[in-house]
Amino acid sequence: MPDTHHPTAPTSPTALRLSRAWSDGRVRQEVEGAQEALARLRFHEGLRRGWAEARAEAAVREACALAVLEGARTTVDDLRALSLQDAAGELGRVDPGAALTLGIWRAQWNLTSDFPPLNQRQPHRRAARPLPALLARIHRDTCSVLVSSGALGSHGVALPVDSRALAAVLALAAGDLPPLAVAAGVAALLRAGDVFRPASMAVGATLARWLLVERGTDPTGVCMPSILDAEDPRAAGRALGAWVEGGDEGAAQWLLHWVRGVRRGAEEGIEVALRVQAGRLG
Repeated sequence: MPDTHHPTAPTSPTALRLSRAWSDGRVRQEVEGAQEALARLRFHEGLRRGWAEARAEAAVREACALAVLEGARTTVDDLRALSLQDAAGELGRVDPGAALTLGIWRAQWNLTSDFPPLNQRQPHRRAARPLPALLARIHRDTCSVLVSSGALGSHGVALPVDSRALAAVLALAAGDLPPLAVAAGVAALLRAGDVFRPASMAVGATLARWLLVERGTDPTGVCMPSILDAEDPRAAGRALGAWVEGGDEGAAQWLLHWVRGVRRGAEEGIEVALRVQAGRLG
């Protein structure tokens, strides 16, 4: 699988930390478990014809998890209702929490819509999207309902608050580390500081999910890496705190946690695929 190669000499401090953590035996064991779950998801019978439906459901569930992590009080059913109202042009006035939730979903849905189709014989061609432009679009989508509802001004939307931190994100994303390590580092960098404001964490998690799909680690687009964090935000906070404290052990702790999240997200994806297969999604 794509994450088994050995990266070539990273140069940035973040990449060096992640490269050393990647070689940690504990991390390697977790990576194997995540890869096995991703493989089961990839070849699940429910995705043979129902992959589009599964991706749509994964976008809702991942968005709900991210909204909860951003402090919104919402459920998957709440978000489904909001997204249906939004699609029908019937969205009325919403409070800031609901506005942020719906914006996060828009970012997930628009990203999902660009994922290559599954099980197609003809190659899928699409224009390359520079990472700065992709990040700007993700943040613009995330803030879109807040802006349209008047809860947030448009000034600063899609613009980084911390250009140095953004440069570190872009350098890491352009490097040669395994995709799981890159995605984990990107998520950590955008979560540990306000690279964008608001919802830097959600932007980072969305970009990390895109990286997993774009680089072939999760070609299904149905893995939901943020589910575990929403289920246990304290564990997520401890892992991020270890990352922020620095050192190789801190990087290993974060990487362990994030890879476990990918495994949990793949397992959630398998559950979605089963529901699609049985015609019982919802």
